[in-house]
Amino acid sequence: MGREDTVPERAGTVVVGAGCVGCSAAYHLADQGREDVVVVDQGPLFETGGSTSHAPGLVYQTAGGKMMSHMAAYTRDLYYDLDSYRMSGGIEVAYTEDRWDLLKRKREWGQSYGFDGGELLSPAETAERIPQINEAVIHGGYYLPTDGKAHAVDASREMAERARDAGHEFYGNTLVTDIETEDGAVEAVVTEDGPIACDEVLVATNIWGPLFGEMVDTDIPLVPCSHQYLVSEPLEELAGAEREIEQPLLRHQDFSEYFRQHGESYGVGSYNHEPLLVDPEDIYGPEKLDDLGLEYPSLREFTAEHFYENTHPDHEKSAYDAARELVPAFDDCDWEKQINGMFCFTPDGMPVLGPDEGTDGLWWSLAIWVTQSGGAGSVVAEWMENGVPRLDGERIDATPAHISRFQSHAGSREFTYGRGAQQYREVYQLIHPREQPTDQRTLRRSPFYDRQDELGAEFYDTNGWEVPQWYESNESLLDEYDVPDRPDWLARNWSKAQGVEHQAVRDKVAMFDMTTFTGIEVTGEGAMAFLQRLLTNDMDVSVGRMRYAAMLNEDGGILADITAARLGPDRYLLTTGGGNSATIHSRWIRDHAPEDVSITVHDSSRSGIGVWGPEARELLEPLVETDLSNDGFPFYSVRETYLKDIPVTMLRLSYAGELGWEIYTPTEYGARLWDIVWNAGQEHDITPMGWEALASTSLEKGYRLWGSDVTPEYNPYEANIGFAVDTETEFIGREAILEAREEGIDQQLVPLTLDETGMVVDSGHPILDGEDVLGYGCRADYGYTIDAGIVYAYLPTEYAEPGTSVEVSYENERYRATVESEPLFDPDMERMR
Repeated sequence: MGREDTVPERAGTVVVGAGCVGCSAAYHLADQGREDVVVVDQGPLFETGGSTSHAPGLVYQTAGGKMMSHMAAYTRDLYYDLDSYRMSGGIEVAYTEDRWDLLKRKREWGQSYGFDGGELLSPAETAERIPQINEAVIHGGYYLPTDGKAHAVDASREMAERARDAGHEFYGNTLVTDIETEDGAVEAVVTEDGPIACDEVLVATNIWGPLFGEMVDTDIPLVPCSHQYLVSEPLEELAGAEREIEQPLLRHQDFSEYFRQHGESYGVGSYNHEPLLVDPEDIYGPEKLDDLGLEYPSLREFTAEHFYENTHPDHEKSAYDAARELVPAFDDCDWEKQINGMFCFTPDGMPVLGPDEGTDGLWWSLAIWVTQSGGAGSVVAEWMENGVPRLDGERIDATPAHISRFQSHAGSREFTYGRGAQQYREVYQLIHPREQPTDQRTLRRSPFYDRQDELGAEFYDTNGWEVPQWYESNESLLDEYDVPDRPDWLARNWSKAQGVEHQAVRDKVAMFDMTTFTGIEVTGEGAMAFLQRLLTNDMDVSVGRMRYAAMLNEDGGILADITAARLGPDRYLLTTGGGNSATIHSRWIRDHAPEDVSITVHDSSRSGIGVWGPEARELLEPLVETDLSNDGFPFYSVRETYLKDIPVTMLRLSYAGELGWEIYTPTEYGARLWDIVWNAGQEHDITPMGWEALASTSLEKGYRLWGSDVTPEYNPYEANIGFAVDTETEFIGREAILEAREEGIDQQLVPLTLDETGMVVDSGHPILDGEDVLGYGCRADYGYTIDAGIVYAYLPTEYAEPGTSVEVSYENERYRATVESEPLFDPDMERMR
């Protein structure tokens, strides 16, 4: 399967990169019925010289997120069917008590994502499966029998063979020098052997990805990194091994290491050293590789100091010392193989998938490990062919990997390399979900930042924004409000100020920074007709009124839930979340807008404050030039007016579930807006409110949070927001959800309350009936008004009936819970009116 004599002059689709990701994409495109596909690679087929060629190929399926876990499981099944997967099982061991608690949670994530057979092992049980380890230094292990070793080169070859049977062509030793575009669309892939005219290009070049971004003026926030892999001489403990892998794989994440068997030898992979970043421009070419005696461009010279000396900023032992403590057979052994092998990281550690925003017909599939390679090919092929990302034909939420999630600053070298180095350091570390990065901070600050800082705001980094989670100043109110303690893990990086702020907004009045929420103005003669097509609810409302609606893809999956306010006959304001909502949602809207409609995205040009609580009207009435009475300014209406001397747009709604308004103004007026509201609020004991309290108050009220309980994986009827669907209108995804409703909805999003007062759990944990996993918590917190822990979960419809009793598993303990009607708080909407 070598290189053909010459590349063709034309192809429908060109895939650049013949590693496991590119071959998987070609294989799945063939399965979709595409025939005119050409795959090219600068290296020889199929040991092309990229990460596929040297990667150890460990497939540990249980990740912290559903998308990555399911892509890994799909890779397992695909490569097993291709006879390119050794299902040896995998064990992650705990060196510390904290890690042992994490493994309890991780086993539950595996249950949530459908992985059967996961076990928590004692040290002795771990040693029974891997006899060469020192069981005295571990607390136990998490074992999943279907984890294993992917033979990535073999899988690539087999997928290519099957794609060739469908008419695809593969060309090795073919260097791509450019991607030509014309009028904003792909025109040709230029190779050293001539151009290939084409309609679509998929770039699957991993560590070389940023170089292809430069060809088309697209920022690819990705940095190659080197890590180390060594294979020992034959060890006495493995003498007589008859297969390459007879034992489970092993991970020692407390010291950033992993291990696997090589027959009678044992391999150790190490991230336990300082980040070794490589500029894509500096990846070695053939002459340099020959001079250094390196086999692949994705390799670097082995640096012994990074193995034998402790250079990792967060570890107390060198890689060698940690490895030989766990595997004493490594003590004084010789090594038959030692490499520094490259892979890559993005600033958030996730892949880069999807269509390019600036060039039609250009697609990306980058920053993907062998672990998810087969699944990534399925997702991107479905996306290219059918316009919707799917995995094995099923809806999937690919948002965490969407290329449009990145904000403007992510294109800078300083940010990409800084956060890439952080991702490298932390890849195996025990990082709390609320632990925050320390570098590349204060990039985006609302005009209220200094005021918030003075009040003791705890800022979290949200796509560059500094977002207050709670205010330390509110801890002084703990004498007034009772806030239950939290279990150890959930109490870390948390403050009881959340509970204070939650109860204060219910009691009096609070102010919340809305600056990171995104306003999208839709204007023009065709605005109303366009929004009727874009959104699920009827947009033909009176000027000054608002509607809640979903925005769907063609599969009926929820891309966003949006508030649409009609400001004029041909002018609407859509409000969605911040961060990647500003980029992903606005891109979908722009991509579908007709020529007679203009789209203006206010992701930085406006600031806003939510003023909510029983005393909100009393506070605001003296300040604004409009009638705030219920008759004059009814619920779910909008007014453009003035607050003192500041032009504002006021929306009568409250994500906290209280009487109140969202008040927006151009950014330059923001600081004055805060000062006026804050000063006027003093006689009402106004409370500054952070995101944690907004999350818990909205959960009590049953308001959805896009990215958590509503995602493209679910349709509106499953998400229980069918009230926001008007099937008398024609909208994208209508046919799909009508068909789903006709066939019957088999799962629904419902709230559960924990029966044990004061108990709270985290999201991601399984909901059980006996030993049957019914679903998992997609969102969880404490409801301080109803005084109960809350979990929202998608459950089979037969379990969605209020009063149904189930259990929630958390850290290997089970807690009784009851399915409830929603909303849990203020079901008659008396508070908001």
